[in-house]
Amino acid sequence: MTCRPTGPCPARVMIVGEAPGAEEERLGVPFVGASGMELNRMLSEAGLNRSDCFVTNLCRVRPPGNDITAFIAQTKKDVTPAHVPLLDKRVLPCVLDGYDLLLKEIELCKPKVIIALGNYALWALTGRSGVKHWRGSQLFTDGGIPLIPTYHPAAILRNWSWRTIAVHDLRRAASIAANGPVPEPERRFIIRPTFDRVIEVLGNLLVLCEQNPNGFILSLDIETAGGHIICLGIGWSRADAICIPFSTGAGMIHYWPAHEEAQIVWLLYRLLTHPNARVIWQNGLFDAQYIFRHWHFLPRHHFDSMIGHHSCFSTTPKSLDYLASLYNEHYVQWKGIARELNSPKKDD
Repeated sequence: MTCRPTGPCPARVMIVGEAPGAEEERLGVPFVGASGMELNRMLSEAGLNRSDCFVTNLCRVRPPGNDITAFIAQTKKDVTPAHVPLLDKRVLPCVLDGYDLLLKEIELCKPKVIIALGNYALWALTGRSGVKHWRGSQLFTDGGIPLIPTYHPAAILRNWSWRTIAVHDLRRAASIAANGPVPEPERRFIIRPTFDRVIEVLGNLLVLCEQNPNGFILSLDIETAGGHIICLGIGWSRADAICIPFSTGAGMIHYWPAHEEAQIVWLLYRLLTHPNARVIWQNGLFDAQYIFRHWHFLPRHHFDSMIGHHSCFSTTPKSLDYLASLYNEHYVQWKGIARELNSPKKDD
């Protein structure tokens, strides 16, 4: 039996799953089995009513073993004459038919936000893959509709630790439905600076340190490879930051001449050890041991976001992207964007 959508149309919130399971196939509507009941509970906790949401699936027929990958070729060897192209994959016609219906439903529903449940719902609506990576991000469809991806309820039933963060993602979607998407914050980031620009910025930050005897907050982060410091980033407001390179190329070639690097490191020492400096970082012990090994000083530690979060929620992940998805009003998985920029798609 073909699984038909449920809910009002138009609707402020549209929920898109992947494909029906056994109970959905029997009743002909999405999310009515165990995963559907759990979805209803999570929506309620997030401040959303299932009855106010338009609920549908990418594929309208049940795949073998409830596994939608049976309909989507995972490797070139899986492609058969029956497969047809869709976005960057090869799929069976039932997926393409469901995709075409989905686009028509979006046009009719005119949602304020779409919740994509599962990897293939995310892929169909954005072309991106990896819901575990992208979950919680504020994305947009090609038509400009805000979209929040999160875990499929069936996956949550298999991994209960994902439930709390999925409810958090649903709350983000509820907020967008009520208030609109979170605007991207203004950013004034200085990248690939000249030597004179680095000296100017660090000098100005030293002046600000002097002017703030009660403490001047600096966020600090480094990137490393092969035992070397590749770059160091310093932020001094929600919008302002500088990234100072130190190594480049596979051979870890010094970015600056020795005399220029020495001046930069001297200013960093003066800034980061200033009595008024309050350094916040993520996993600062890692950064500190690199800075001490290479430059022989320790920044004035004020707060470590990883340790702070882990002290309160010791059973949850403590990576920076996970914390950002919880605490940032505007969140998009930046590592995924970097991968997209650095890894152009290849022609099949």
